[in-house]
Amino acid sequence: MKCKPHHPNPAVWLLILLVFSGCSTGRSTRRFIHPDTDMSFYQRVGVIPFRNFASDRLAGAKMTETFVTELMIPSKFEAASPGEFEKTVQEVTQATSPISDIDLLPEQLKEIGKKANIQGIFMASIHEYQMTRIGQAEYPVISMNVRFVDAQTGTVVWQESYFERGGPKMPILAVGEIFTLGELSQRTCKKIIRDFYHSKLF
Repeated sequence: MKCKPHHPNPAVWLLILLVFSGCSTGRSTRRFIHPDTDMSFYQRVGVIPFRNFASDRLAGAKMTETFVTELMIPSKFEAASPGEFEKTVQEVTQATSPISDIDLLPEQLKEIGKKANIQGIFMASIHEYQMTRIGQAEYPVISMNVRFVDAQTGTVVWQESYFERGGPKMPILAVGEIFTLGELSQRTCKKIIRDFYHSKLF
């Protein structure tokens, strides 16, 4: 006696597909790594306040603060004190505009590196930092570009672009939902630091 093959309900397959595809929903990155980099050279680093192109005028400051916190947790680098480092940048550039809006020249980077006793500098630009509607709910969206620059030469050592969106990690089941920009900021900065440390640079 032959048994009829069992075919699962198409709705079940759809649910499975949505659940597993949803695990990576809302995330995308693009990365550049300089091929001739020796990361053992970098012992102490600084963070330039992030440049803000987002509609939220405080987005740059918020993301900078979160990034510095996450940078210090793994302790692979010594991070210069944000206040002292910004003071050094201001002294070198003599700029009247915010530090985050300055395009630093290679010779300025070199001088900043010497005065602040750092070998590398993190810089970033924030392009989106807002809540967006998805279906019946609102979720946070962040997009940014971050790079690590050699202070001595101005060479870009590592650069990566990020697009991060909140919402449920598993659609329909609403598992691991991220509702606020604060939560997404922390997750994004953690991911950036993790990607940086896990890149081929180390």
